[in-house]
Amino acid sequence: MKNFIWKLKNFRWEFEYGLKIIILILFSALFFIVYINMTTLSLFFHNFNSLYNHFQFYSFYVGQGESSLVIVNNTTFLYDAGLSEHSERLCDEISAILRGNNLSKIDYFIISHPHIDHTGGAMEVLRRFDVENIFRPKVVTPFEENENNYAVNYDKDYIELIEKIEEENANIQFITPQEFSLNGISVRFWTPQSATFSDENEISPIVTIAYNDKMVMLTGDAVASTEAEFLEFGENLKVDILQVSHHGSKTASTAPFLNSISPTLAVISCGIDNSYNFPAEEVIDRLYDAGTSEIFITKDSGTVGISLNETSYKVASGFVFDDKATMLTVYFILFFLLLSLKFPKKKRLNYKNLA
Repeated sequence: MKNFIWKLKNFRWEFEYGLKIIILILFSALFFIVYINMTTLSLFFHNFNSLYNHFQFYSFYVGQGESSLVIVNNTTFLYDAGLSEHSERLCDEISAILRGNNLSKIDYFIISHPHIDHTGGAMEVLRRFDVENIFRPKVVTPFEENENNYAVNYDKDYIELIEKIEEENANIQFITPQEFSLNGISVRFWTPQSATFSDENEISPIVTIAYNDKMVMLTGDAVASTEAEFLEFGENLKVDILQVSHHGSKTASTAPFLNSISPTLAVISCGIDNSYNFPAEEVIDRLYDAGTSEIFITKDSGTVGISLNETSYKVASGFVFDDKATMLTVYFILFFLLLSLKFPKKKRLNYKNLA
């Protein structure tokens, strides 16, 4: 009986070890809930509500890819859709922004060129949203009629995307040099005229969207030759926001081009620890030399949102939840710290001495 009573009195000290196990289990469960739901949780780190006005621009974090959304006077323009592995979060972010603006559809979806880092999320975009107008590249699939002798792309993902586009109840057209106006918005496609190209990046259209003397320029993966052609038939423009071409590669954003548009703000879309070391330092220097006051990089800031007013602008951004290797490293460090945690213990009594 005395032995049993002694065990009851000292059971709480044995329970300390069980408590440590419970803490580790709860910590691991909480961590992996966060880890699995990083896409959804990232939305809580955005502060985009303050941006909702007549002219908004968003450059989404889509890894080593690119996707931009412009909302002007309640009209929506989506330029490209990033990599497929980021498509769920991309669409979640687009949906949240549209709801915040009391909008529900994408009016214009522009697909710049058939590279997977720009088209990978397009299937999910078409599945999730009502899209009214689709501008597609002047690149066809082997199964399409090709009266205009456009270049042919045999990539399986691109073929599936074009098949999906053709199923959409949308106004579909090839990207051509054109200009149109709606609701006080001026939209212009500065599209390369050349019928031949050695790299599909060369066909990326330079698109300008202007409203109330404010202008956003979207460039996709336009290269130096595309910019040179723009300078031949384009006039000097004052660009408020520039989506920097080709993720900040030095093969684009030439000094003559940047000096001609003199962007106030620049946004570069690239992935964390990307193997290309984008953006190139030369591009950053050229932007500042051209008079750019601020440069935002998605690998550092996550999704970047900017709203333009008549005399000022606001910026908001979201934390990047994509560095999974770092998150796992942090998890194991914290796990072993908790494992090594020692609880204070009282000196055990020898129940035999109670006799």
